[in-house]
Amino acid sequence: MERKGSVVVEGIAAGAVCFLNLDYETRLQRYVKEDAEREKEKYEKARTSAGEDLCSLLQNREDLTESEVEILEAHQLLMEDISFQDAISDYMEKGESAPEAVLKAVSDFKAMFDEIDDEYLRERQKDIIDVGNRFLRKLLGMKEFSIEGENVVLCAKDIEPSLMASLSEKQVKAVLLENGSKTSHAVIIAKSKGFVTMVGVSLNPEEISEGENVIVDANQGVIYLNPSEKEMENYRELAKKQEEQKKYLAERAKLPARTRDGKNVTVAANISGEQDMEKALSLGCEGVGLFRTEFLFMDREELPGEEQQFLAYREVAEKAEGNLCIIRTLDIGGDKHCSALGLSPEENPFLGFRAIRICLAKKEMFKIQLRAIYRAGVYGKVGIMIPMVSSLSEILETKKLAEEVKEELLAEKIPFAKDVPLGIMVETPSASIMAPVFARHVDFFSIGTNDLVQYTLAVDRGNQSVGYLYDYFNPAVLHSIYRIVTSAHEAGIWAGMCGEMAGDKLALPFLLALGMDELSMSPSQAPGIKEQIRNMDSSGINLDEILSLTDAGEVREYLKKC
Repeated sequence: MERKGSVVVEGIAAGAVCFLNLDYETRLQRYVKEDAEREKEKYEKARTSAGEDLCSLLQNREDLTESEVEILEAHQLLMEDISFQDAISDYMEKGESAPEAVLKAVSDFKAMFDEIDDEYLRERQKDIIDVGNRFLRKLLGMKEFSIEGENVVLCAKDIEPSLMASLSEKQVKAVLLENGSKTSHAVIIAKSKGFVTMVGVSLNPEEISEGENVIVDANQGVIYLNPSEKEMENYRELAKKQEEQKKYLAERAKLPARTRDGKNVTVAANISGEQDMEKALSLGCEGVGLFRTEFLFMDREELPGEEQQFLAYREVAEKAEGNLCIIRTLDIGGDKHCSALGLSPEENPFLGFRAIRICLAKKEMFKIQLRAIYRAGVYGKVGIMIPMVSSLSEILETKKLAEEVKEELLAEKIPFAKDVPLGIMVETPSASIMAPVFARHVDFFSIGTNDLVQYTLAVDRGNQSVGYLYDYFNPAVLHSIYRIVTSAHEAGIWAGMCGEMAGDKLALPFLLALGMDELSMSPSQAPGIKEQIRNMDSSGINLDEILSLTDAGEVREYLKKC
């Protein structure tokens, strides 16, 4: 028996099914309600115990990623949120039991988030649910979920982020979720832990019992239920070889990415903070192609100051061992929310007030970030990248602000790097069309394929109903990328790529044939990409033939033969 799903993290896993099925309903029915004062006492005791659990998880910070720490800390803040606590107290005052008061307060807050047309905020409502469920488990006397044994394939409708953070990589090999999206906190944690992960998978105990074997082939997007012992053994062997290959590639990760015909390609890292640098360096990344600075701004009540930003950028620059670190200026908007900016909800946020549009409207905030970047450049090699550029005026206005910042730092006698390259993230159709003009005014291009595909093909990349149309092998996208890279080289500047396509092994022949100078990706992808580059001959790839193809399927078949 087979099931299919949407792949989030590729790989192979073979193990025993473990269902996450917390039966709150039965426990709620059995709950004995007492007077209001006693209900408040039980609630306070539950809240204290839940807070202690989170503190316990955070005590082992060295075992957690930056994303996991941020999520757990966000849950701590929610536990102390005055409006949330007042809502629970008000319901208890009205005669509700402590569990019912928690459920109603969570429902109120969830409804509030449902009204907001912003994918990021809608995903954050799950944090409220997560915290509420943690309170419920304490109030209802339920034990925290635990996993027995190894080689576990965890199945659930959804998983609370704090629970995902507590899962052991030694025990859990794969996670299958019925719900969830690639932007959810739980999925972000699954990625950071390296779990083979698929979403959109509906399994239940009637089809396969707890503890029975299952194979997850997230390379093909298929789950095999109740496989034979021979099939299990074959996949266990494949999983073992997969681990051995990872180890082999990690050992060779720091070798140069040079093709057999002598073409050098810089393979850099996409990072969200300075904590990601150790992993990036250990996996052979040569600097940073994309530092997502928005993570310094998100989930905060106040905007980060110059000093805080400077210290974060400085640490990355110092750790990069002399390699270039491209720092993208604030890219808030679309599916990324920053409450400190106080932005109004938008009907179509991906086409709205975001990225460089916000920065140029809030120049003082933008100048603070630019000052921090220029100051960090004293301690390493940094570059500035502007996101979501759609007109030349945005480039020229940014360059003007950069000159103002340098003049101010000089007047204040604050050390700063004077020769910081300034480039743009090419991700809009207008930037692609105007690439020959834009290239004369910047020092580099970095192609953001995630949005470039979305805007070129008019496909919402978060909408599963039209997901089949979202494809960077679409010839329209390939021709757009060709125009961008060619324009860069004709203007004498370098061209890189920092979207998902940069880490796709199938796309690599096309990117090498283009003469792409830099590829930036998740650090875990770098060893495999670098090894593939070392085994290729870029001069033997026929770029004209690739560009002559008229269908994404044809492109894929052609590239498989390269």
